[in-house]
Amino acid sequence: MRSLILLMILTVTCVLSYDEKYDSLDVDAILADDQHFTSYLDCFLDKAPCTTEYSKEFKELLPEVIKTACEKCSDTQKVKVRKFVKAIFEKKAEMAQEFRTKFDPTGEYEPAFLAFLKQNK
Repeated sequence: MRSLILLMILTVTCVLSYDEKYDSLDVDAILADDQHFTSYLDCFLDKAPCTTEYSKEFKELLPEVIKTACEKCSDTQKVKVRKFVKAIFEKKAEMAQEFRTKFDPTGEYEPAFLAFLKQNK
């Protein structure tokens, strides 16, 4: 019985969070290399194939991440998502609007997501 309960807890934990493999992604290196950064954005915006590390997976997760304000993200992932999204708006303003239009066309999730971006945790 204990084994069943433990298995259920582990299953729920896995479903309620994103894979920890994403924690190791070097966002600073991506942001420091404009070509690399742009390749992620082009993937997310359907402008180019998703060939960079985890880009296809991130593209699939983005709608949920935005909708839930990164609710399932680990603390490390939250820091990285904030850094990446802030960089889109600071470095690639034209793509930021496309990003917003694609992933939140009605602005329904924007207030909660902006609040998430402003957090410092």
